[in-house]
Amino acid sequence: MHDPDDEPFARLFALSELPPGSAKMESVGDYDIAIFNVNGKLFAIDDVCPHFGASLFEGRVEDEIVICPSHGWRFNLSDGKMNPGRRSVPVFDVRVEDGDIYVSREPRPDA
Repeated sequence: MHDPDDEPFARLFALSELPPGSAKMESVGDYDIAIFNVNGKLFAIDDVCPHFGASLFEGRVEDEIVICPSHGWRFNLSDGKMNPGRRSVPVFDVRVEDGDIYVSREPRPDA
């Protein structure tokens, strides 16, 4: 019998539920993942800011940078790196299939 939890990607929701300029958070396995639609380009990062654990999906997005709503730490949505700084958040692969958004169950390996 096929177990969907064994798939490398998890279906989250319909693309229509995440219009450009919006963000959502979904739990996938052990991760809370923030998904952003920036001008039609999708990004997924760990939702937890490493500073004090604020929810990044609630942050303001400028270009492809999310700004933590608690203390203003800035993270690049493409690679998760703090801008400027030495910290980072995990990044997840995202794909759209048949109008639905899928995200990898595990973060990308550190570059």
